[in-house]
Amino acid sequence: LPAGRTLALVGESGCGKSTIGLMLLDLLEPTSGAILYDGRPFSARRGRERRALRRDMQVVFQDPYASLNARMNVREALTEGMKVHHIGANARERESRAMALLRQVNLAPDALERYPHEFSGGQRQRIAIARALSVEPKFIVLDEPTSALDVSVQSQVLNLLRHLQRDAGLTYLCITHNLDVVGYLADSVCVLQAGKIIERGTVEEIFDSPKEAYTQRLLNAIPS
Repeated sequence: LPAGRTLALVGESGCGKSTIGLMLLDLLEPTSGAILYDGRPFSARRGRERRALRRDMQVVFQDPYASLNARMNVREALTEGMKVHHIGANARERESRAMALLRQVNLAPDALERYPHEFSGGQRQRIAIARALSVEPKFIVLDEPTSALDVSVQSQVLNLLRHLQRDAGLTYLCITHNLDVVGYLADSVCVLQAGKIIERGTVEEIFDSPKEAYTQRLLNAIPS
C-alpha cells in the first residue's frame, strides 16, 4: 500500500478480507509469510518498536453501534489511546486534543460529556473515526465503514474520510462490498477469492476491463 493512498479490498463474504485486515493491524499472526511495514517485517520488531505499531495503525469498524464502549463517554473514548501512548502532558491537554478531534470530524465539543447511545449512527461513526485519529496514526483499516449507516449519511462519512486523508496524508485499506465506496474512495483495487489475490489494478482498470471471470461476476453481483 503506497503511503497516502487508498487500496480497496473486495471479494465475497468469507474470502479472507477481514482476516487480512487483522493481520495488517498486527492483531492476528500469519501462519506463513511476512508483513512488512516501512520496509521491515513485524517479526523483526520487539518491545517499544512493536508497541509503536499500535500507534501507527488504527481501525474503523463496520458497526458504530458495537464498536464504541457504551460505558465510556466520548471524552474517555478519545483520551484512552492518548494515555496508553503518552500523548499529551496532562488531562487538560488531552481534553483539549479531544475537543479538536471532535471539531475535525464536524461534531460539537460539548459531545465530550455524552455517551454513545445519545448519538445517531453517523455521529457514532464520526466518533469512532476521531478515536482512530486520537493517536495520530499513519495507516487506517476501514472495515466496511459505511455499510451500517443510512444512505443519507454514508456520503457524509466518505467525504470526511477523504478530507482527513488529504489533510493528514493517511493511508487506507478499505474493505467493502460497495462499488460506489470503491469508486469514490479508492485509488486501486485488489480482488480476493478464497484467500488469494487474483486481480489487482487501478479502480478504472478493474471496473472497466476486468481480466478474471470471477471479477466480472463479482462486479455484476455487488450492489451499486
